[in-house]
Amino acid sequence: MAFYYKYISIWKEAFILAWPLIINHIFVTAMRTTDMILTGYISPAAVTAVGLGDVWERIILRLGLGLGAGSISLVSQETGAIEAGADDNIEEVLSQVILIGFVLGLPFILIGWAFSDLMISVLGAEQEVIELGAAYLFIIFAAAPFRLITIISARCLQGTGDTRSPMIVDIISNAVNIVLSVLLALGLFWFPELGVRGVGWGTFSAKFLATVIYLAIFLLPISSLTLKPFSPGWDLTIAVQLFKVSIPRSLQGGYQSLITFPFNALVLLFGTEAAAAYHIARRIQQQLMAPLQRAFGTVTTIMAGHKLGRSNPGASRESTEGMLWLTAVTIGALALLLFVFAPAAVSVFSDDAATIATGIGFLRALCLAAPLLTFYRVISGHLTAAGDTRTPFYGLVISQTLFKLGLGYLLSVPLGLGLMGIFAGLIVDYGFQFLWVGRRFLTDSWIEEAEEMIAERHKQ
Repeated sequence: MAFYYKYISIWKEAFILAWPLIINHIFVTAMRTTDMILTGYISPAAVTAVGLGDVWERIILRLGLGLGAGSISLVSQETGAIEAGADDNIEEVLSQVILIGFVLGLPFILIGWAFSDLMISVLGAEQEVIELGAAYLFIIFAAAPFRLITIISARCLQGTGDTRSPMIVDIISNAVNIVLSVLLALGLFWFPELGVRGVGWGTFSAKFLATVIYLAIFLLPISSLTLKPFSPGWDLTIAVQLFKVSIPRSLQGGYQSLITFPFNALVLLFGTEAAAAYHIARRIQQQLMAPLQRAFGTVTTIMAGHKLGRSNPGASRESTEGMLWLTAVTIGALALLLFVFAPAAVSVFSDDAATIATGIGFLRALCLAAPLLTFYRVISGHLTAAGDTRTPFYGLVISQTLFKLGLGYLLSVPLGLGLMGIFAGLIVDYGFQFLWVGRRFLTDSWIEEAEEMIAERHKQ
């Protein structure tokens, strides 16, 4: 139990930072679930239209998450540097990243207006779905500047250690999203019945409202972060560093989305029941374990970034080691519990015997891999704090190509192991990703990278 006493203060800090992040993920999931229930009530074409629109919307999400990674890296470093007595550059960081996010979101409005019909039709949709999906996609793309600002603003606040304010904003905006989507889609009370467009306008309104709230937080004296009006004297070093950190993270998300297509095709070789079983297992994993896994990664970035900003890499390393121990204890226990009760969990989603049997196998494979995936997220979070998102990106691309897809296919088809081969490929994939980023963490080369970034922003 020696490690418990060594890391207990780190675990307390992690808990304070993590619980609002976990609630955030829960509310986002509830919003998405509501959209699917609503469109299912309208028509199958509506479900398909929103689903196809969301395929393209993920481009905005991936871009936002990349910019968010860059934002939290810079802000967390600046927060620590200010605490250590360095010049206060945090206003410039905040102002530049928000302006960049807004500008990058503007082209999506034109793209949605000009090409939304084409973008839905190329996915093989029927005419009714094209019409509904194009209307929905245009509204969603019109919200792109606000979508990007909300993601960046949340990450900037989290970078200072404030995870509660983004939680409150997300709860408000997601509640508005749910209520407006229901009212506008179904035409309840005095609201017009807009169907799929109502779902889109609910999302648009929520993102716009969140943007207004965040700007109010930054413009009024209610936050440690303040927007700084644009001036020609801005140091473009911040923008360069933002893109340096953000681009690999956005590409990583894009590749994850891309590789799902051949992987799903591989699973489909073993039948529709196998595909259904995989998606059921993934949904259970996303619902029960993913919020904690994502929160641990973000918390690590915040804590490590603060300590790197204070020029204390040793404390940064120790906080990440504490998060790894916390992962082993919490995710390990949760994964073990879910492994044991996998039959009951899968049975909630299906009563087909073949689907349940295969789903249990997929879920147990994901449970075995869960600590490895979280180790990867924790160390990736630490590297992000140091400004290194390239290493996690390279590790994911190599691992998912060679092991999740390549090894999974080799074992399951040519070597005849069937689904057991795919299960093995998944576990090896997560293990390799962890080892790849772990190697970088152990070299301590991230220390020099973080120091260079901070020195560049504070040069006289």
